[in-house]
Amino acid sequence: MSSRSAVVTGASSGIGLAVSQALREEGFALTMAARDPVKLAAAAHALAGSDGPPVHHLAGSVADEAFLDEIVAFQTQTFGSLDILVNNAGVSGHRLVGDITADFLDNQLAVNIRAVVLLTGKCLGLLKSAVRQRGSAQVVNTASNAGKRGEATLSSYSATKAAVVGFTESLHDELATSGIRATAVCPGLVDTPMADPFRDSIAASAMITPRDVAEVVRMTTRLSAACIVPEIVLLRPTEWLQPEEVRPAV
Repeated sequence: MSSRSAVVTGASSGIGLAVSQALREEGFALTMAARDPVKLAAAAHALAGSDGPPVHHLAGSVADEAFLDEIVAFQTQTFGSLDILVNNAGVSGHRLVGDITADFLDNQLAVNIRAVVLLTGKCLGLLKSAVRQRGSAQVVNTASNAGKRGEATLSSYSATKAAVVGFTESLHDELATSGIRATAVCPGLVDTPMADPFRDSIAASAMITPRDVAEVVRMTTRLSAACIVPEIVLLRPTEWLQPEEVRPAV
């Protein structure tokens, strides 16, 4: 059994799968969690097919608190500690503010922020156990550049991701001196299914790759316990540019 372990939610594809692969390359045993059991099993088996630490997987929705308890119980029984929790599961959807329904909003709140807060709290004992055993532990929360700068038709998504950033800042303030580091990763448009509405105008080659995000997470695991990175923003070259009428001539 590996001395270090990780829990990654939303791990069956995209950013979560890329992060899982990077962490396993760094020597972490994995507990991969995602909603689709078939897709998750295929992803986990593909990773487990190469030499390295063990790969486990649990299927369920992070919107279901009972599933969060299942993750924690499995991690406790299997490893007894947790070195890195990656809260990556997320849902999106484009709607004008006037078209947002309660069900649409509740789903985003449940997956994008409620699950992040609850699972982190439930994992604190495991994270503290890793600190006692190996000197440090960390939480990485996948936010978004939309959580730093709200976007039209993504108002509810932007709000939940801004909440993830705020929660991570509070987590850092609360736990940094305990040896548990907290980082919010805020990528721009990533080449995952969430980018599908933009594919008619933006080529996949012009999007951030899931591996880009994974490499950032990998970097945070290599830092000393004396170094904390509270937030990382990843943007495509054309994101967040000033309007042409106010940009200086370059």
